[in-house]
Amino acid sequence: MSVVKLRIGPADHGRPMMLDEFLEAEEEPGYRYELARGVLEVSEVPDDDHGQVIDNLREAISLYRREHRDRIVRIAHAGEMRLIIPELESGRHPDLAIVFRGAPVNARGRQVPRWVSEVVSPGKKARERDYEAKSEEYLVLGIDEYWIIDPRDRTVTVRIRVEGPDGPSWSERVFGGDEVIVSALLPGFQMTVTELWAGVEPAVDNGE
Repeated sequence: MSVVKLRIGPADHGRPMMLDEFLEAEEEPGYRYELARGVLEVSEVPDDDHGQVIDNLREAISLYRREHRDRIVRIAHAGEMRLIIPELESGRHPDLAIVFRGAPVNARGRQVPRWVSEVVSPGKKARERDYEAKSEEYLVLGIDEYWIIDPRDRTVTVRIRVEGPDGPSWSERVFGGDEVIVSALLPGFQMTVTELWAGVEPAVDNGE
């Protein structure tokens, strides 16, 4: 007897879901699907400027990788990487992720990245999601470095995992302008914040 899969689409945004349901669901194409603390989030595929920033960053990391073949296994876009955080009933697709050599595998047999980044979409909810919700989720998952790329302020917030007596937390440094972005996991990485915006118009955020 065939099993009918749950099909989800934009109309299901805000729907409560179990993590297992989310992982097995069939997705209507053309949208991005994430599970946030047991609630389905459906969003439009990011626009061209969002994609350009990601492409600029990937190019810089690809150049670094060619010079450090012993460190990086692969660089993955959002459609190639799904991060499952069962403790928080969440499933995320970071805009960019780096898998390093010797990476552990999760329960599904997938390599876990140590570095992830998100480009902040316009609006108050998107900012809260990337700066707060995802930050906590990535910390729980065991991510070592998290970059928050903010088109509104044209800054990059680099958060580094720190282990302390009360558990892990983030240390943080914000970069802007012509500053070279300093990474703990990519020593010697050479890219300024300004270079991230090559080919991108200044962002407009209406604050919604």
